[in-house]
Amino acid sequence: MPSRKSTFIHQGVYLADAESNASFGSSELNCAVDRPFPIPQYDPQSSLDIPSNLCTKAYIRTEAPSTHASRTKVLQLASRNSTNWYYGNHTKVSSQLGIERPDKRRSRLSITPSVFQIGTELLSTEQTKELGRLKDASSEIPETPQKGLFEYTEPPDGGFMAWAHTVAGHLVVFNAQGLNMSYGIFQAYYQNVMLTTNSPAQIAWIGSFQIFLLFFMSIIVSPLMDKGYFRLCFNGGSAILVMSVVMTSFCTQWWQLLVIQGILTGVGMGLAFGSGVIVLMSYFSKHIGVATGIAAAGSSTGGIFFPLIAEKLIFNIGYAWTVRVMALVVLLTLIPANIIARERPGHKSRGKTTMDWSAFRDIPYLLMMGGMFFSFLGIYFGFYYIATFGEAVLHLSPSDSTSLLIAMNAANLPGRFLPALISDACIGPLNTIVPATFLAAMQIFIWIGSTTHNSLLVIACLYGFSAAGLQSLYSATIFSFAPDASKVGIRMAMVFVVIGVACLTGAPIGGALIASDGGGYFYAQLFAGCSILLGATLLLAARVVKSGWLPQRV
Repeated sequence: MPSRKSTFIHQGVYLADAESNASFGSSELNCAVDRPFPIPQYDPQSSLDIPSNLCTKAYIRTEAPSTHASRTKVLQLASRNSTNWYYGNHTKVSSQLGIERPDKRRSRLSITPSVFQIGTELLSTEQTKELGRLKDASSEIPETPQKGLFEYTEPPDGGFMAWAHTVAGHLVVFNAQGLNMSYGIFQAYYQNVMLTTNSPAQIAWIGSFQIFLLFFMSIIVSPLMDKGYFRLCFNGGSAILVMSVVMTSFCTQWWQLLVIQGILTGVGMGLAFGSGVIVLMSYFSKHIGVATGIAAAGSSTGGIFFPLIAEKLIFNIGYAWTVRVMALVVLLTLIPANIIARERPGHKSRGKTTMDWSAFRDIPYLLMMGGMFFSFLGIYFGFYYIATFGEAVLHLSPSDSTSLLIAMNAANLPGRFLPALISDACIGPLNTIVPATFLAAMQIFIWIGSTTHNSLLVIACLYGFSAAGLQSLYSATIFSFAPDASKVGIRMAMVFVVIGVACLTGAPIGGALIASDGGGYFYAQLFAGCSILLGATLLLAARVVKSGWLPQRV
């Protein structure tokens, strides 16, 4: 056989032939390789030279049969063929595998010695990367000319760098979602001071484009991240976000605000948020719920902080300089996030994403998708219009009206954690998100009868808390409807697009209903409440179709 480039396989890596590999289900395998590769026959005990052209097909695996759920099936399949990869002292070889009574088992799964070589030109790029990830930590792989070889490792699930990324994630969400959760202060100011000739629906399009692009950009960010463009997405998104907030301070007309504060800011939010959250999740496995919960709380802290800035400054130093102060806060909080955030060495790409057409035949999934659409169609109505309602209907001062939004976002903070803890510890995300969504709808209907500042303050707190159940658990709920891991990404992206469309249209519809009612809020409140109620009903139907009425974790 001619001379060829080689790479070493080390102890701790197992090779399975086609027959035993076929017995594993995809969910039981630790690593995914796209095709088998030929290796020379190898006898660990024999002193005889085996012809170099005698090869067999093999797959890379990381566990011995004794640790696999399919252990018995593997051994039964292997025993059907009297040939094996190796001959001689089976006791010694099997003891390396940790298999009891090796004399009665002829496994075709082989541990490889540290001196075993295979030609790199026989491997795909993915398989070469697998070898880099699976090498023994106590050994050193010699340099190989194969381009793109690097080591894959499991998530640290803790440690300084992992928790530092949690802080960075919180800062990113603080600016991306926190700014949008604060849009109610801009809605009120534009409607009453700056854009009095524009309807509430027109003004609401600005904030709606922000939240729509925050969700929609995920289908662009995800493939870019898979191709290694994290820095382009994260640093570029952060720069766009800072720049767009600064440019917002110079806007005086509706179309300028729509382009700059709505579309450009939304693109920056989506790029920074999507890439930041993906990187954060790569650092955790068991503690991913806690990590993402801390990061998600940034939307509430941002929703408190930015309205406080507006309340204290906007009537003292003016709109333009207030927005520039906000831009300075965005810059100062994104600098440490950009210093900390980086792709985790050894994080494995999810590979190419393909459309899952079977999702359109999955009734529970379609019901869940419809439930998410109608829930998010109405859920941001309260955050956008609670302040304008206080000023227009209850004749509150701008400061008191802003305090309603601050209280709503403050109550939203514990609401991000408590439902998530109940979901993880007891009943699951779908069983938790359904009652939370029903409670949010109920608060909108109660809001219709509110006539005093104190009663509206209580409703703002209750609504902020219950809405947080939907806002914090929608990702986990979508995840639970994926039939297998290979379809999680595309199914979540499909629902994110639907949610984005709902967020884009919900608040403007509410604004149009306010205008049609002569400035009254009854029709808009009825629309928001009925939308959320219909969404909760569809989510309940998805739960019943998926798992029935019996009490179980879903």
